[in-house]
Amino acid sequence: MGKFKPKLPNDRTIKNKQKMKKIFITTALIIVFNSLVQAQAERKDSLKADLNKNSLNLSLGPGGIIMLFIPAHVSYERLFQGKIFGSRNSTIVDLGVGVAAHWDGESTFIINRFGILTGSGRRHFEAKAGVCYFWKGDLQGLFPSASIGYRKQKPGSHFIFRTGIGFPDALYVSWGFSF
Repeated sequence: MGKFKPKLPNDRTIKNKQKMKKIFITTALIIVFNSLVQAQAERKDSLKADLNKNSLNLSLGPGGIIMLFIPAHVSYERLFQGKIFGSRNSTIVDLGVGVAAHWDGESTFIINRFGILTGSGRRHFEAKAGVCYFWKGDLQGLFPSASIGYRKQKPGSHFIFRTGIGFPDALYVSWGFSF
């Protein structure tokens, strides 16, 4: 009987094994890096605030800045998420009607503003600017309007709480319903 002799690897077999090892490592690295890139893309998309786009708000200004001035208004607001100011910020457009009582009487007004809402969680910063038209009462005419404040609106929730300072809002507190 003959003796069994194991075959010794030659140079060609060693080179093939090294090539296969390189191909395997390269494929594994491509799969790992591809999944990391996809995970980051999903994370970037999840930074968007998933807020309801429409809301109705009641705003009360319990104190004036210069004189006794107590405004109240109801407004409709529309959010445009990630359109102008980036994916984490939303554009706001609002239109409202209200009344402002002051020491000399009262005036009714229409308000229209454009602004920005920042953040992606439930706490947001908002800033708006626009015009306010007082058409009836002691105060009449077209005036600039602006506000800056804090907004608490949880993504997916219908409740909105806002507070801040502005004109004609004065120092305001606002509650709203989003849909």
